[in-house]
This record gives sequence, C-alpha cells and structure tokens, in this order.
Amino acid sequence: MTRLVLCIIISFLCAPSYSQSPRITEGNEGIRLIDRWDVLFNTELHTSLRNTPRKKAVQETIRLLPHLDKKEASYLILDNYEYYTISDSTNHEKIYKDSSGLFYTLDNENIKGPTFNYEKDPFLKYFYRSRPNAYEVNNDDFILKVNPILNLKLGTESQSSDFPFNNTRGIEVRALIDNKVYLYTSILENQARFNNFRERRIQEFSAIPGNGFFKNYNSRVSDRINGWDFLNSQGYVGFNISKSVNLEFGHGRHFIGNGVRSLLLSDWSHNYFFLKFDTHIWKFRYQNIFAELSPISGRLNPNDRLLPKKYMANHYLSFKATPSLEIGLFESVVFSRENTFEFQYLNPVILYRSVEQFLDSPDNVLLGLNVKWNLLNQYQLYGQLIFDEFKLNELTAGNGWWANKYGYQLGIKYINAFNIDKLDLQAELNSVRPYTYSHRNPLENFPEISVANYTHFNQPLAHPLGANFRELILKGNFNINYKWLFQGRFIRSIFGDDDAVNNWGGNPLTPSGTRVQDFGNELGQGVKTDVTLLGLDISYVLYHNYFIDFNFIYRKSTSEITENNLNTTYFGGGLRANIGQISMDY
Repeated sequence: MTRLVLCIIISFLCAPSYSQSPRITEGNEGIRLIDRWDVLFNTELHTSLRNTPRKKAVQETIRLLPHLDKKEASYLILDNYEYYTISDSTNHEKIYKDSSGLFYTLDNENIKGPTFNYEKDPFLKYFYRSRPNAYEVNNDDFILKVNPILNLKLGTESQSSDFPFNNTRGIEVRALIDNKVYLYTSILENQARFNNFRERRIQEFSAIPGNGFFKNYNSRVSDRINGWDFLNSQGYVGFNISKSVNLEFGHGRHFIGNGVRSLLLSDWSHNYFFLKFDTHIWKFRYQNIFAELSPISGRLNPNDRLLPKKYMANHYLSFKATPSLEIGLFESVVFSRENTFEFQYLNPVILYRSVEQFLDSPDNVLLGLNVKWNLLNQYQLYGQLIFDEFKLNELTAGNGWWANKYGYQLGIKYINAFNIDKLDLQAELNSVRPYTYSHRNPLENFPEISVANYTHFNQPLAHPLGANFRELILKGNFNINYKWLFQGRFIRSIFGDDDAVNNWGGNPLTPSGTRVQDFGNELGQGVKTDVTLLGLDISYVLYHNYFIDFNFIYRKSTSEITENNLNTTYFGGGLRANIGQISMDY
C-alpha cells in the first residue's frame, strides 16, 4: 500500500497541465438535460457512467449548441461557467447573457472575454456576483465556487401522528487550481423523520439509505417532531496523469447505467473511500474503482469501536460502437482480508474471476453488461445483465438451482413524447434472482451477516430491494415554461421477504450458506410482498438552483404476513437550494 501511495504522489507531481473538472452532482438539472440531449442528438459522452465532468458537459453543450433549446443550454453553461470560453463556440455562434441571466446564441455578435457573466448589482458587493454562485473567485491560477445547500421540508402522513420532515443545511465547494488540480466537497447537517415505509427500513437494516452514522433526534419545539440526526459529507480531489488518464480519490458514490436503477453499481449506499482511474481514448472509456467498504453499519458497532472492513475493486469498459450505440462490460469483486488489501486485485486489466481462482475462490465476483441504443432521435433502449454465479447446465435444466444468481434490466425512454416539447417518459423493468449479491462466509462476531456480500454499511451497492424481486417503474418529466417541473413515477414490485427463521434469498446481507434449499428456488419465494407506489413532485424555480417543492406519495404494501402490511399517504413541501430532487422510493 505504501508503494501505491508513493506512485500516486509521484504521478501528481509530474502530471502535465491537462484540465479535468469536478463531476455534475446527482440530481442536478444538468444530468437530466444531458440525458435528453443524448437521445435527441447522440452526444459524444459515455452516459452510462453517470459522473460527467463539468468541463466535458460544457464542451458537449457548445458542440451541440446549434441544435439545442437555448434556454436549456444556457442553464448548463451558466452553472459551469468557469469551463466556458468564447473559443469553444462553433458555427459562428456567440453567446451572451441578458438581464434575466439567460444565455442565447446571437449571430455576428463579437463578444470578448467571459466577464459578461457577472451581475450588475451583486448582493452586498461580494455575494452572487454571478447568478449560480453565492461566492466565487476567478483568477488565472485559482477558481473557487461556494454555495449554500438547503432542503427544508415538512409534511403530513395520514397513517401517523408524527410529522415527516427534513432539515438539511450545508455547503458545497468546488475549485480548480493551476488549471490542473480540481476538488469538490459538500457537508450536510441533517435532522429528519421519513415516511413510515422508510422508517421501517431504517429499523430493519440499522441504516439510513445513502447515509452513515446517525443518532436519535427530539425537537425542543414539539414532541411530535422527532426522528434522526446525521451528518453527510463527501469530497474528492483529482488531476490528470496524462491527456487521457485521470486519477481521483476521496469519499463519494458512483452510478453505472442509464436507468432509474442500476444492477451493477448504484448510489443507494453510504459514501465510501475510493481511488478511481478514468481513461478516455478514442471510442473507449475505462473506469477502475478501488474502494474500502464496511460490512456492517455503525449502529451495530457501539462504543466507538473501529468498524470492520472489506474492499471492492471494479472495472467498467464502455465502448461507443456508433454515435447511438454504447456497450459496457463490468466486473467487480468484494473481498475481506485481515488488516490488509488483496494486492492482486490492483491489476487494472485482468479478469477478476481468474485472480479469484488463483486465490482458491474465497471472494465474491460479479460480471455485468450494460447496453444503450438511441433510435430515431427520440427513443432510447437500454438494459443490463448481472451475473453473480451460475452453471450453464443447471441454468438450462430449469430446476431452480440456488446458485443460478443473475438479474436483468430492460428499459425505454421516450423524449418529447407524443410531440409534446419537454415531456419525457420512461419505462423500466428490473428482475433479480434469489441469493444474488450474497456470499457464503459469515462475518466474525456477526454470524448473521456475510463478509463479502455486495453491500456497504448495511445498504445495497446495486438495487435497493437487494434480490428475489421483480419491479416495474414508469416515470415522467414535464418542464413547463422553464419555471415549473413535474416529475411523476409509478412503481410496482413483487418480492419475497425472509421470515423469522428462513433465508429465502432476498437480503444480500444474509450468508447464502443458510439458504432453505438447493433446488426449486424461484423468484418471489418466501413471504410474498406486493408494493404499489405513486409519487408526484412539483418544483417551481424561484432563482437559479432555488426551488419551492410540493411532494405527494401514495404507497401500499401487502404481505402474506398481515402485520407487515403498510399503507402510506403523504403530502408535503418545502424549500430547496443547490441540491437535487432525489426520490429514494422502492
């Protein structure tokens, strides 16, 4: 490990000045715009890697500018203005900003320099000098952007006397040093009580999805306002080793895929420490992630003891065969060693399955495929396959062998549906066999949890339902007059829960050695549960990245065990600033 750190330092000191940039954060409006443009105009971006650098997003916006809705393009450029230069403009198109802060294209307009981005009357002379950023510094060798983060929500739930609420305050900082080194960090302080089905999940898994350590919270204002208190922070630093190879390390999450869900790697779990290499050559983009994970949550590890550790290494190779067709190959391994990393998994090109066989197969290897195909400049077909373990003869025999562990995703996007501008629809089907993502060896001192399962901090690294389920998602976005954004979703899922005694393969945390049977396993086995969810989010744009939200959720869960039935009807709303509208529903 010392040699690895030394190599990183040497690479940093010797790295040439090829500029890279922080990623667009998940939930940011820029993600939705890039997704739309990719279907309509076939971007040059590898959109299955949902970690688009801000600079590349701006370059792609400028390239496509003659074809884009100018107000949509203006948002993305304004949000990432430090990476825009007049020389990026093509086809004799120039850009300017009017008093409303919007960019437009203007033929034959000779504009020099980027200073027109500044507002005429900044707040207290120093704040909001440009529309997207509360505070900023723009020098030749140092660029800094600082923004507050707010997510204040309050609602009512008909099945509970407690008020679901969210009180998030924080700060986001991104910077570029010497046009060479970039960094990003965000720190969020939270108090929250969630909808009843999320609260049930927190109690079951001793973890808040997407978060780490948490403690009880009781308001001094009202006994009905209680919930959880937790801190969430992520941060990373990056630089280019060469023109085509980028290195990044820090704490955060990643997402691979084109769907609402990912069966390969999702952002459902808590942040983790990672070292990432990203190589972009010709039509290929190759991502390597080496990460340190925890097999349990802090809630299960009291008295400030050191959390046990496990590790993950994965590769993802994306190939843009044509402007409209993208194919990705994925492999990942999760493993645990006593106080050390398994250095053989540092090999960035070898198949992990062969390495694992060298080690006598003690670890959990996953193989996957991701495909995206844009059609007729309006549709996108996408899908994934994940293979945890299987034997071809057992698979073709159809006898329900327990170790035929695989899953698939099928989806379609319909942009400007029915020729209605800004109406985007999406349908997605996800299905995962029992015992997928699980592993056999129990964790020392926690025999009910396997050590090398595909989870982190008691949270799935892929789909929130784990395994042993089938799910249908229908989703729609509609943007009206650039001020109103409607997001609707319908989710229907069927999954098999474990009972008090038996492991039916739905929970990846449970060691697969405790399975009920070797043969006769089928999807949805165990305690059958049906879930129907209908959600609607309405957002009104107050100011750049400032929103007023209204939220509605109806959810009905029906189980073969009557006491597990749960209904939810929620109405709420609030104020949001510089943070995305992310619905962690299942």
